[in-house]
Amino acid sequence: MSLEDKHELYQEHLRRPHTHYSELANWAKITFNLSTTPAKSTICNAIKRNHTKSQRVDAKARTMDRNVALPQVEAKIVEWVLRCEELGVCITGELIRKQATTIAIELAIPETQRIKFAKGWLYKFQRKHGFRSMIQHGEAASVPPEQVQEGRKKVLHETSGYNSSDIYNMDETAFFFCLSPHRSITRNCLPGTKKSKKRITVALTTNADGSDLVDPLFVGSAKQPRCFGGLSGRDLGFEYQASKKAWMNGQIFSTYLSDLNERMTAANRKVLLLVDNAPSHKADDDLHLSNVELKMLPKNTTAHLQPQDAGIIASFKPKVKQLQLQHALEQINSVMTGRQDKLYEVSMLEAMGWARDAWRSVAQTTVANCWARTRILDCDLAAFGQRMGDLHIE
Repeated sequence: MSLEDKHELYQEHLRRPHTHYSELANWAKITFNLSTTPAKSTICNAIKRNHTKSQRVDAKARTMDRNVALPQVEAKIVEWVLRCEELGVCITGELIRKQATTIAIELAIPETQRIKFAKGWLYKFQRKHGFRSMIQHGEAASVPPEQVQEGRKKVLHETSGYNSSDIYNMDETAFFFCLSPHRSITRNCLPGTKKSKKRITVALTTNADGSDLVDPLFVGSAKQPRCFGGLSGRDLGFEYQASKKAWMNGQIFSTYLSDLNERMTAANRKVLLLVDNAPSHKADDDLHLSNVELKMLPKNTTAHLQPQDAGIIASFKPKVKQLQLQHALEQINSVMTGRQDKLYEVSMLEAMGWARDAWRSVAQTTVANCWARTRILDCDLAAFGQRMGDLHIE
C-alpha cells in the first residue's frame, strides 16, 4: 500500500473504530485493488503510525495557537503590512513593532495582558507569515598600527594638562532627514522609490566625562529656510549656519570656535578642543581664542582616536531614527485613512528638533566609555569610564 492508501485506511479506522483488523484488511484489498489481502500486522502498523503522526500535528497546532499572543493584534498587523505592500510603502521591523503596540492600545487591551513586541516576537511573526526584509529595487580605513600608536602618544601628551571635563571633541555627521528606508518587510519585491537627498550637517560636541553635551550646530544650504518663518535659528532655539552644499567650512568653523570661546570665557574655563585634521576645520588667521586651545587629531587616525567615531555618533543616530520612524508611522496610518502625504517628508525645523532631543538623550556613561575606548586620556579617566559602565554603547 502507498502512503496515501495507509492514510485512507487510518481514516476508515476512525470512521469505524470497532472494526476488526481482518475486516479492514479485506476492505483495503477491495478499495485499493490489491493483489493480496494485507496482513493484520500491516494494518496494525499503518494505523499506529498515522495515529502518532496525527498526534504530532495536533500538538504542533496547539503549540502554535498557544504561542500566538494577542491573535487579534497579530491579525491586524498582517493586514496592515499587506496594505503597506499594496501601497508600495517601505516599512521596517521597528515600524511593525511600534504599530503592534499602537494597535494593542487601540483595542483597549489591558496593560497587564500586553506582550512586549520585541525583536524575538518580530522574528517569529515574519517567519510565520512569510514576511522578509527585502531591498527595494530601482569609516575605519586601514592604518598601520605604528601610525595609530604614534598619534595616540601625541594626543595623550596634549590632553595630559587638562581635567577630563575640560577636554572636548567635535565631529560632524550628515542627517538625511527625509530619507526612507531602503529595505522593507514584505512578501513580494516592491518597486523602488526615489530617495530624498535633503540633508543637514549636524556638528556634535561633548567633553570627555560626558558632563557637557553642547547643543548641536546645524548647517543647511539655505540662509533663511522657509520653515523658520522669518526668524533666525537662535530665535527658534537652535545654532544654525548655512553653506552652499550644507557642509562645514572654514567660515562656519570660525564662528563655531568664537561661540565656544565666548561660552568658556563666561564660565571662566580654559578647555582643549580636538577635531579632525580636515580642510573645513581651518579657522580664520585673525581669530583669537583666549579660552579654547584647538588641536588637530593626527592624519588618518580619526577612526581610531576620535571619541565621536568611537560610538558617540553611533549612539545618537538610532535615537534620532526612532523619532523619524515615529513620525513615519503616523504618516503611514494617515495614508490608510485616505491622506496621501509623503511619508518621510518633514520640515528641516522639525528634523532639527529631533536631532537636538536625540542628542540630549545620549547617556553620560556612553560618552565617557567612548572616550575611554580611544585611549587618548590618562589612565585615571579610562578607569572612570570603566566604573561608569561596562564599555557598552546604547
